[in-house]
Amino acid sequence: MKNVFYLLLIPLLYSCGKASSEKAQSRNILENLTYMVDTVLVDSGEDIFILSSGLGTKALNQDKSKLLFFENSPLNLVEVDLNKLKLVSKTPFQEEGPNGVGSNYVRFQSGPNGDLFINGYTTQGIFNGSGELLKSLNVVPEGIEPDLANNVQQLYDKAVFDFENNRIYSQPPSQENRKHLLFIIDPITKQHQIEPIPEMKAVMEFTGTLVVDGMIDFFWVDNQMYIENQQLLLTVGAMSAVYRLDLMTKRMEFIDIQHKNFPNRMTFSVNNSPVEQAEFNEDRKKVFEHLNYLEPRWDESREMFLRLGKKTFLGERREDPSTYEVFLFAYDQDFNVLGETKIEGLKQAPGSYFWKDGKLWSYVNVEDELGFAVIDFKF
Repeated sequence: MKNVFYLLLIPLLYSCGKASSEKAQSRNILENLTYMVDTVLVDSGEDIFILSSGLGTKALNQDKSKLLFFENSPLNLVEVDLNKLKLVSKTPFQEEGPNGVGSNYVRFQSGPNGDLFINGYTTQGIFNGSGELLKSLNVVPEGIEPDLANNVQQLYDKAVFDFENNRIYSQPPSQENRKHLLFIIDPITKQHQIEPIPEMKAVMEFTGTLVVDGMIDFFWVDNQMYIENQQLLLTVGAMSAVYRLDLMTKRMEFIDIQHKNFPNRMTFSVNNSPVEQAEFNEDRKKVFEHLNYLEPRWDESREMFLRLGKKTFLGERREDPSTYEVFLFAYDQDFNVLGETKIEGLKQAPGSYFWKDGKLWSYVNVEDELGFAVIDFKF
């Protein structure tokens, strides 16, 4: 098995221990952050990884011991043992037919029993690990507006499935006054509930599209909807705030997280439909160079949420590489701020990353081998 280890130790002061929410206002637990970086390779055995499109969409199993992702051409579900750093299996999935998931980008989640919720271009449903469709979830809720009832792809765009409570969550675009809404759908009864999420307007407010001679260029802020620690979380890069739906109590709330040392939201405006390249470039620069918040993830080992943020500085020419500033934030279970800091010395923004055992795993391609930069934060 191939193994490559690179060690980087930033000589900052060391700080240990946890902070309670009562101390959150007076202490920054990330103030004396240190970290180490190892780069590890996954043994593919007699097989090879097809990484021409990067890692793509991915998921972890329930105990985070396995990584799952799809390879394209052919379409295979890949299972990797993260503890042993070796390929476990590749399972063919069908693009067409009764078990087809489509040939386009496939989004999926891993369920508690190894089943998968797959949100494909033409099919949405529960599949087993062998690629068989167990249950179609292409249902149309009763009483839904005609535009969505006739467009299931739009209705379930980037949908999330709650395996425990058997609910589907989606944010379909509304033609009525450009409202932003969360749909909560019961696929058995076909009943649905709608929750207003007006602050998610930031998704559109900081997006720009330029069309010149039939060529399209665009910029956007990242947005996520996912289940974490028995709650549905909705985030957008333009603000630190989050929407939280408690899956146990069914309570929906907007949490306006307030950091002391960093901006909490983008306060400028951009032209969503510019006609001049110079204006487009300036607006994109403003959005990218502002602090963009990524999604908070629950760290079981520390019993807190950890979250990255980044600033992106584009090169003068399109072919020039971008440079980055990367940030780390920590919150308690109620999203009170425990810590905030810029990660000094980290010049590359993590990509296709996930958290495991309190460490950040970021995908890297090492000579066409599947690798990860594993960052161990000490605080």
